[in-house]
Amino acid sequence: MLNWIFVLLLLIPCAASATSIDLSGRQDVDEFWLFEDPNHHFNGQSVLAFESSSWQKINKTNINLGYQTATVWLKFELTNTTDQNLLKLIDINYPLLDYVTLFEVIKNRTTTLTETGDSLPFSSRNIKHPNFVSVVTLKPQSTHQYILKIKSNAPVQSEVIVWTPDDFQTYYRSKASLTFLYLGMLLSAALFNLVVFIFIKENTYLAYGLYAGVFSLLMASQDAILFEYVFPNHPQYHNWSQLILGCLAISLTTIFNLLFLQLDPKTKGKPLYLMSFVPLLILVSGFLIDYVFAIKATIISTLLILPACFFIGLYHSKNNINRLFYLIAWTWFIIGIIVFALARLGLIPFSTFSNHAIQLGSTLELLTFAIALARRLHSEKETRIQAQQLIIDSSRQSAKLQQELLYNATHNEVTGLPNRNSFSQWLDKHISAQQPFTVVLMRLSRIAELDKTLGRDISNYAVEQFALALNSEVQSHPNIECLDHHENFYAANLSNSTLGFVISNTQKEALKALLATLNNRLNTPINLNEMEIDPWVMTGYANYPEDGQSAQIILRNAGIALDYANQSENHTSSYRTSIDTYDERHLSLVNELKTAIAQNHMQLHYQPLICAKTNNMIGAEALIRWPHSEYGMVMPDEFIEIAEQTGIIQALSLWVIKSALQQLQKWKKITPDFLMSINISAHNIQDAHFIKAVSILIKDKEALAKNIILEITETQMMLDTHHALKNLWALNELGFNIAIDDFGTGYSNLSYLKKLPANELKIDKTFILNLEDDKQNQVLVQTAIHMAHNLGMSVVAEGVESERSYTLLKSMGCDLCQGYHFSRPVPVDQFERLFNNIAKP
Repeated sequence: MLNWIFVLLLLIPCAASATSIDLSGRQDVDEFWLFEDPNHHFNGQSVLAFESSSWQKINKTNINLGYQTATVWLKFELTNTTDQNLLKLIDINYPLLDYVTLFEVIKNRTTTLTETGDSLPFSSRNIKHPNFVSVVTLKPQSTHQYILKIKSNAPVQSEVIVWTPDDFQTYYRSKASLTFLYLGMLLSAALFNLVVFIFIKENTYLAYGLYAGVFSLLMASQDAILFEYVFPNHPQYHNWSQLILGCLAISLTTIFNLLFLQLDPKTKGKPLYLMSFVPLLILVSGFLIDYVFAIKATIISTLLILPACFFIGLYHSKNNINRLFYLIAWTWFIIGIIVFALARLGLIPFSTFSNHAIQLGSTLELLTFAIALARRLHSEKETRIQAQQLIIDSSRQSAKLQQELLYNATHNEVTGLPNRNSFSQWLDKHISAQQPFTVVLMRLSRIAELDKTLGRDISNYAVEQFALALNSEVQSHPNIECLDHHENFYAANLSNSTLGFVISNTQKEALKALLATLNNRLNTPINLNEMEIDPWVMTGYANYPEDGQSAQIILRNAGIALDYANQSENHTSSYRTSIDTYDERHLSLVNELKTAIAQNHMQLHYQPLICAKTNNMIGAEALIRWPHSEYGMVMPDEFIEIAEQTGIIQALSLWVIKSALQQLQKWKKITPDFLMSINISAHNIQDAHFIKAVSILIKDKEALAKNIILEITETQMMLDTHHALKNLWALNELGFNIAIDDFGTGYSNLSYLKKLPANELKIDKTFILNLEDDKQNQVLVQTAIHMAHNLGMSVVAEGVESERSYTLLKSMGCDLCQGYHFSRPVPVDQFERLFNNIAKP
């Protein structure tokens, strides 16, 4: 572990002395002009007019002014000494400054490059990074002047570093890796000690586990990690997290000292016990008095309490076997705390070392205490040793399980080939080489047919045989890339019926010839249960970089080509924009649908239900529409599938039911027996939570339920008959009427229909549209009407578009009709006018 500390120290960069900017990866600004504005009167343009005598020159690579109430203005210049434009990043590398604005001076006018800070949402940053980073372009052989404005309750300190983008990313990636390694060590120590506490019930391990956990969160807050990932839109939470976590860390430190040295809190350990409450009182003062006061008090208390803990422990640990470990651990940590606190107060220069002194000190402290606790644990009773062994065994089993889970997560369970996730990761790495290649997808188009006719085992066997054949066949072609040399995998299994592989840089004609050869070889029959099944292989492919710059886009476009392959010659298709039907409109609707529901932007249209016996309007079907600000009226055929795919179909259906209930209450006052038909999705009736939500909506409105008809299509009902039947009965028990919609388009049978709590059968419009001229449809409709009546259900015919069809349906005994013959679906105001045109009961 000490080697890690040595590596950390080596990675701390040395400050550069020059302010001239060249092609170097990192250069530190080492010359500033400082102006302090105690009354906050000036802006970027006004300070530019100050004479040079108003500015204080600072020849340092870092600024450390401590706590300042004034607004601090820093002026610096960057000179491009090269003969080319330089794209650079200006890095203000202290992430706790409240307000930071960077101006560029162009022709004696200031232009704002960045206006952000620790007290503004994380989204205010031009570059999403814990530090404050701006992109600048330096013209050749020219000097650029910049003004930096800082206003902060935290210490005003920072370095200004000029980076190339590549070196910036390389450095901070390495730094992030070390930071997360450090945080991981702290959290691992916390978790380990909490686990030990669970087994041996000793409070020392609980205190150390909590201390390490809180301290790791404090360090994450100091490095703006919590700000970036936990509450990026709430900077006040970020600021308060530092105060709360800092006070808790100091309090837990004193408690851990007390327990580690086994001091009685009523005698020898009383000073430590009392000091543990001081940080908590400071925390309360932050809420009652002032946040800035509490922060400063916390830092001062740190400088007093932690050394006091050290010396009290030193005095009382004379005969303690852990004395040496205690001294070493706290020596490291106190040095780190003091260096960090002095830097925060502005008493020593700000640098990478001082800014990370606590991390370095706590890492060494962590290592030392880990050794002490391990030694202490080793000396415990035999039962505790056994508990420790149990933890080790459990960790080994967990590691083995993790390996198995990792393998399962990256390989297809049927074929054993790499799966889509593994293939995508391989493509991402391959793309970094920036060499052209082609992603080829092949699909067995008869797998779904085999699955339904011969069963899943047979279809899986067919996929396995095809995968083995493909993986074996592509190995003989030198231009096809190997995905896994260890397991000799050349193909990946992307879905139940689709496999993929990669062909390196190949000419267009050679590519077509290669794919034609593969198709001929792979389209040979597969032997299944003494039957020969033609696989009907479809092939689609996309090229990098022409068809996409990332793995996801290339796979998407290859998939679109694969979907189009059945319309192409030799069932092989390349990607091209003309076959891409998944346009920006679809993506826009996906992103906006949830907001449209939440903000009540949806709309219900109503189509009359006509009683065939009396010609009276007795109800309406509520049909949802989306009046979109850009695309106009969006029909449900376009967005219902989006709702089902994105998991918001429940919210959409509940919105429809709620809105329809509100309208029904109004119309029922005019016509007490008015009926309202509402469509629900198969996803709704498979979700018990939806049923519960409907029951809450109808609560106190039970009288309305008997006027509502919930429609579910015949095809959807057959998707999950067990859950559908159970939940349909639950809706029926709430008082709702149930209708089977689009009857005649599915595959339901009479034995299943008899089990449904259905009151109504709705014949699909495909049988009604040409009813007067189609004798076969007339027979089918008449049969459906008789069958429904025999089962005790009423019949609705939808799609009635002519008087002849309406007359014919009345003669067949149809109960209700709806269609364009009476009215299209219309908004509520137009529908209410229909009451004056169509007779009412």
